[in-house]
Amino acid sequence: MVAYRPSPITAFTPYTICQIACGTDHVLALTTTGRVYAWGNGQQFQMGRRVLERSRTNALTPRALALHKIRLIGAGSYHSFAVNTDGDVFAWGLNQFGQCGVGEGGEDGASITTPTLVEGLKGYDIVWIGGGEHHSLALTRDGKLLSWGRLDINQLGIPLSQLPSTALPQPKPRYLPVPTVIPGIPTMVYAACGTHHNLAISSAGEPYTWGYGESWQVGQGPSGEDIEVPTKIDNTATKGVKMITGGAGGQFSVLLGLPKPEED
Repeated sequence: MVAYRPSPITAFTPYTICQIACGTDHVLALTTTGRVYAWGNGQQFQMGRRVLERSRTNALTPRALALHKIRLIGAGSYHSFAVNTDGDVFAWGLNQFGQCGVGEGGEDGASITTPTLVEGLKGYDIVWIGGGEHHSLALTRDGKLLSWGRLDINQLGIPLSQLPSTALPQPKPRYLPVPTVIPGIPTMVYAACGTHHNLAISSAGEPYTWGYGESWQVGQGPSGEDIEVPTKIDNTATKGVKMITGGAGGQFSVLLGLPKPEED
């Protein structure tokens, strides 16, 4: 059934929803009681449960996952995340490039079928987490950015010369299955993932981008080149503007900033 105007989801009538996260074709919703509901396409296990072909329409009904005391959710194109009040991060869904941060990825670990603890994020206080098509990004309370997943078009923001030995396969790695701190960047307060690119905003309100740039989605000028590491956008439009939020889509990005002070 096609909805031609916004309509309430009756399944949530007893609950108060405090956060929504969307992938390419699945949705997560977080209630104020710490429960996570999922619905949409579950062929890559991005809803944390098996969806049988003969009953695919049942997947359009929101159902709760076996998770409790969740305070934060996030989604990539075909994978999902949840963070509980103890700081544990769980991931599930498509994982062939290690974008869930669980196991080594590859053909043997192509999907994580149920919410599974991300060991590589233990000890970090995550305040935001999300993903693109085959990579993921997390922001910590003290302003660090960690990235993992596919890296062949600079999605991770980590210089190839500084990739850890956990990058696979060796000697010419295509992905990094272990969450890794992006080196050499300022303290960040905001981050967003596009399909193959990312943006972040520093504590000084300066925007940084990196990743696939063929459609100029990184905003780094007319060359349209990929950007290997987080690089500050410095042009007449952003100069003197304190950025406070933004977003990244498939082939575009947006930034929202405070107006420049009026000159006398």
